[in-house]
Amino acid sequence: MNNIIPTLFLYLFLPALLCAEDTGRTDCIISSGNLDRHFIVYKPAGESNRPSPVVFMFHGASGNGERFYNISGWKEKADSVGFIAVFPTAKRYCLKGDDGTRLVTRWNAGTLEKEICESETLADDVLFFRDMVSYLKENHSVDCRRIYASGFSDGANFVSLLTIKASDILAATAVVAGMLQDTTLQTKSPIPFFLAVGQKEILLAGPDGEALPLSPEVIEKHRLLMGIINRMVDRLSLEREYVVKENEHFLELVYSKSRMNAGNQLRFALIGNLGHNYPNGRNHPLVIADVFWEFFKDKVKSPVPNQEDISYGPFENNVPGLYFQLPAKTLISSN
Repeated sequence: MNNIIPTLFLYLFLPALLCAEDTGRTDCIISSGNLDRHFIVYKPAGESNRPSPVVFMFHGASGNGERFYNISGWKEKADSVGFIAVFPTAKRYCLKGDDGTRLVTRWNAGTLEKEICESETLADDVLFFRDMVSYLKENHSVDCRRIYASGFSDGANFVSLLTIKASDILAATAVVAGMLQDTTLQTKSPIPFFLAVGQKEILLAGPDGEALPLSPEVIEKHRLLMGIINRMVDRLSLEREYVVKENEHFLELVYSKSRMNAGNQLRFALIGNLGHNYPNGRNHPLVIADVFWEFFKDKVKSPVPNQEDISYGPFENNVPGLYFQLPAKTLISSN
């Protein structure tokens, strides 16, 4: 069941789990929260049965796992390093808009309820993530202490949520162009988090549309951007103190002083000459999968006692705060 699995064949056997352990690409459908959910598992050819790290890649609004399997760079990174890469697809929703309704794939990242049509029911995507992890543990040799997640745009919003709500599973997370939308959340087990944003991101532009300068002083004075950064700094129990680093592609603020002695950190990168894209070497000279893997590779999850006893309730009520939501024309871009 490798590479091509006829859709008709898949649906004949739903809602059973439809996957098989194999190297290369495997298309999977599982039942999660009474919905049939799709994801792609990529395991490099020639990989042994040794426990492998896992990287999840969550696409942006209107995208799908197939697209980010092809363009994110994580498949190629899995080949060069040797880990399992997973590319899920979000549920497609009817969304309300000024010009009527439209169908768009979206992750349930915390504020989606305000946008969906009355006929829609929100998917529990945190449960979907946990169900995918359970599948991988049952069907592949997984290093359970080295499970990571990345996301872009709407997928970055969702991975920010997972950073809080799935910190018992994840060793570290890294995202491009997103933020934690639910301001009420806090975690008792903070993990390392990497947030990257493009210098030419439309919401960060100056009054005349100019790109945000690569300057820590300018970042400090940017109310929206500092609000996004500080929100996650606070949620991860870090002090609002940072060290500035620079390289040829981005300016970086590194927050490493934990109020809980948790050993976690938050890294923020403002990437030069990048708009609303997940940089992959073609849309920008930087391959962010390379940068994020360097961040991930030495992050190892400490065992959590009585992990099965940890319970997670529904989304908490949102309180007023910053909402990093791109305009409609930009929102549907996922490249």
